[in-house]
Amino acid sequence: MSIKHALLALLLDEPRSASQLQSQFAETTAGVWPLNIGQVSQTLTRLHRDGHIEAAGTTTGPTGHSADTYKLTPAGTQLVTDWFSTPVVQPVAERDELVTKVALAQTRPDLDLIHLLDTQRASIMEDLRALNRRTRNLPDTRTTDRLLVEKRIFELEAQARWLDRVETLHTPESENGHE
Repeated sequence: MSIKHALLALLLDEPRSASQLQSQFAETTAGVWPLNIGQVSQTLTRLHRDGHIEAAGTTTGPTGHSADTYKLTPAGTQLVTDWFSTPVVQPVAERDELVTKVALAQTRPDLDLIHLLDTQRASIMEDLRALNRRTRNLPDTRTTDRLLVEKRIFELEAQARWLDRVETLHTPESENGHE
């Protein structure tokens, strides 16, 4: 998750202090991804250093302490605008534990690859059932929690389809005529 872009997006509407950004982020994401104030402060320092935000004054919080507020610079506005208009691209994972496990298992005559795939499928189905039960208690709106749960459901469904595909593929030995 890009904390930098999230904070810039929260500054689109009005200047905010670090604690206001932390609170607004928690409210917007329904507390799903808590940010500690250190993360917020460090990110603001980098954004200021890189010319994406600038000081906008001070505010007095509920405890009576004053805090610096920040606003977007034109460069910051452009950065967050570009972020919103650019798709998120997930690179092919360099290392994926399940792919590694399957690749290694197929080379081991003492391991039953189909059993390994079935065990993984059973785990996926258990997770899918739990997530689907969880959706019953979520509002039918685009809350952060619903978005996360539904994304995970689709990822697990894709993983189950991948396992089915792996099962239908030939082993390297069968392609060379050694099986």
